Amino acid sequence: MVPVDSDQLSDEKRYDERIKKIYSEIVSSAKARQFKRAEALRDKLMEEAPSALKAIIDSAEIIEEEKAKGLDTRHLAIWGKLYDALSQEERNAVFYSMKKIVVPPKKIILSHGAYNTKLFFIDSGKVTIFFPQKRKNTVLAQLGQGSLLGEYSFTSISLCSATAVSFTDVELYILENAATDSWHEKYPGLYEKVVDFCIKHGSIENISHWKTLEKRERPRYPVKGLVRNVLLNKNGEQTQTCFRGDLIDISMDGCAFETNLSNKATARALLGRKVLLQFPFDKGEGLKFDAVGKIVKVTFYIHKEYCVHIKFLKSLTKNLLNQVVSDG
Repeated sequence: MVPVDSDQLSDEKRYDERIKKIYSEIVSSAKARQFKRAEALRDKLMEEAPSALKAIIDSAEIIEEEKAKGLDTRHLAIWGKLYDALSQEERNAVFYSMKKIVVPPKKIILSHGAYNTKLFFIDSGKVTIFFPQKRKNTVLAQLGQGSLLGEYSFTSISLCSATAVSFTDVELYILENAATDSWHEKYPGLYEKVVDFCIKHGSIENISHWKTLEKRERPRYPVKGLVRNVLLNKNGEQTQTCFRGDLIDISMDGCAFETNLSNKATARALLGRKVLLQFPFDKGEGLKFDAVGKIVKVTFYIHKEYCVHIKFLKSLTKNLLNQVVSDG
């Protein structure tokens, strides 16, 4: 018979007691609705005792069960088309990534042309949607319970497409885009499900009158050539940051060009920035001119390729545009 080392038994006992202690703390934290602490303790358990599979699995189930008990059932019912398509773990992830607020009447929630990273779920109240045109606010719609706000700028790298103002007290759940960063690793496919829901059930994109107003008043013409872009600071002064792009099209009001960017975070950082555009950058002694514009949208293509949409701060003259188009 092989003798048992008493020190080994003692180490195993301490190891088991350590697992039980962490597990107990996870359970008590979850039941106290201290979910961040519970999840941090579970991460600690996986790090210190990766072979304690039962404790790791059981603790995860307990956390999700306790989270489920705290879900706002009224909110879930209003947004059933979203939550019913998710697993319990995904439902918890979405709900606990959000914040609940109440906005009083006559408060701006979204501003046309402003930067926004939030997705708003209207649980109660009324919100009026405006579109500024020729110094007037054209009312597009009034949204209420079960309507989304901010889905256009949340699901794409673009500025707000309209202005939203609370008409009554409005109860909202807010999902910050940054709150979804961890989803890609923890809940694969969840972000795409939320984006798909926005595309299918978003309100502003379905308002035909808004689409008519949003259309460019002046046509864009295809044109080729390089454009050099210099980022401007808040005072309108040139910075040391510049990048090139391949022109796609141009109009009196703006242009679009393809460029390479390192990632979507860089693309988002460009949104709303003013740039000095130098046209065309590669035509030797040909037509050259500068324009100042604002980056209003950045569209992802493939790999690191993006399409940058510019709105000129001062429209081009018809004569200059004709020269550009004929030269391009």
